[in-house]
Amino acid sequence: MVEFKKVEKIIMSISMRLIILIGIIDLVCFAVFFKRETKVVEVTKVVEVEVPKVVEVVKTEVVTKYVDKPYPVLVWPKPVIIKPNIDWDNSMLQGVKFFEGYRESVYTCSGGVRTIGYGCTDKSVVSKGRICKDTAEDILVNHLERVKKKVDEVVVVELTEYQLNALTSFAFNCGMSNLKTLVSGKDRLNSGNYESISRIMPMYRKAGGKVREGLVKRRAWELSLWEGKLKNL
Repeated sequence: MVEFKKVEKIIMSISMRLIILIGIIDLVCFAVFFKRETKVVEVTKVVEVEVPKVVEVVKTEVVTKYVDKPYPVLVWPKPVIIKPNIDWDNSMLQGVKFFEGYRESVYTCSGGVRTIGYGCTDKSVVSKGRICKDTAEDILVNHLERVKKKVDEVVVVELTEYQLNALTSFAFNCGMSNLKTLVSGKDRLNSGNYESISRIMPMYRKAGGKVREGLVKRRAWELSLWEGKLKNL
């Protein structure tokens, strides 16, 4: 009986130790489990974003001009001025008609010459005594064409259409001899001095020994025509 109790105590002691050992093992396992590193996985979320639609692209151009500097200088383009087409022959015709004036009957001009129509001094026409406006204009147009050809022969430098017409009006009014004086000689048009016209032409303003206001205005108009400008009549 005594031995049985000893055996029982031994078994109880072993059992208690086993229970304690199991408890210790559980505690160790629990601690190890909570000490494990948690792996974080990043998940990229795709979000749909609405992109504005491009309707129109405006193209601009900038001119880059390089100068004697270490950097370029931006230069905006200069506006281009486009002049309208001008009928210079018609401008000359209307100007000559304005300054000559239409006369149905023969009259004596300020220079003492018998005249008719639009400054016509042709004796064969003057002798008729009267002329209608349409016929007078036709005679004027033909006369101006003849004068223009003579002017083109006298002037040896290049002329624009409006410069030729300005000299044609001058020659029609003052005669070819005065035109030759105007353009010929040292430092004048035929020598290449175009500026001489603006200086000399206004001097031809006398008729009958007197300065005539009409001739002053006519020379000013012819100079504006020479410069390619349209002066109001």
